[in-house]
Amino acid sequence: MRHVDFSRSDVGTPIIQPWEYVAMRRRDAGLSIEQVAATLGGRAYERHLRMLETPGIRIKIIANLPVVMPFSEEVYRQLADLPPHQHPRLCLGCGWDDHADVPDRFDSQTTWSRTNPTICTRCEQQSDQAEA
Repeated sequence: MRHVDFSRSDVGTPIIQPWEYVAMRRRDAGLSIEQVAATLGGRAYERHLRMLETPGIRIKIIANLPVVMPFSEEVYRQLADLPPHQHPRLCLGCGWDDHADVPDRFDSQTTWSRTNPTICTRCEQQSDQAEA
């Protein structure tokens, strides 16, 4: 298992639970549970996704979500199986992590915001566009 960067931010960040991570990644992709399930194969996947996003539930076998949306099963496993002090650093807006190869909204490499270290540059740019 590849461990995501455990570097600590100077800013205290809340703990992101595995079910929150799944929902954050899905919402960032602009997809509903029904849309993800339809792409994966139907109603059985819809039930599976609803369970993945249910607070308190941790699932051992996960549908192949990376074919539909940016998602790391390794990050999910770390959130589900490791104590909070060993969780990876994730964007509080979308669940992005340092190892996700995702361009920001200006086609640059996504990184941590310089003005708000709890979010990534994609979320920062989205916030700036919403304010404009």
